[in-house]
Amino acid sequence: MTAMREILRSDRLVLREITVADLPALERIFGDPLCMRHYPSVKDGAATRDFFERLAFGSYEKNGFGLWAMIDRRSGDLLGDCGITLQETSSRTEPEIGYHLWRDHWGKGYATEAATACRDHAFSVMGLSRIVSIVSLENLPSQKVAERVHQRREIFSKQNAAGETVERYLYISEKTSGT
Repeated sequence: MTAMREILRSDRLVLREITVADLPALERIFGDPLCMRHYPSVKDGAATRDFFERLAFGSYEKNGFGLWAMIDRRSGDLLGDCGITLQETSSRTEPEIGYHLWRDHWGKGYATEAATACRDHAFSVMGLSRIVSIVSLENLPSQKVAERVHQRREIFSKQNAAGETVERYLYISEKTSGT
């Protein structure tokens, strides 16, 4: 059995490395049309495993960070994922805070709590000076989370998987002398 390495704790959550045993719960999120309504499509089990192979398992090995399992400290339940991955922005590859949550847990502040903990971890433990979140213009719930976590917002254009140019919000936090 793979050891689950805890990354950080917040008031209600533990963020730890994702294991293969977590994939069925994550596949439920990525296969759900409501959870994935702001993405091009839902993902089947194989596509979800590929996603986490790149942005969790492979990223841990290559970068020392990635998407982490979001665990309720009280119940031990996996609520979703949140973590730091490398994403292309308008100017360069940047560390980005991303999150996905099962819909029963929406509106309870978990995404904001986890993303804020990731931002603080990026500055205090990882030594980063800038971290971002990329959010689609239609994804109002994630915009609200990002507005609570980050300092400012810009708009940038990027190419999606189909090769089309799309606009996204880029929420930005930069380390100041007080953080």
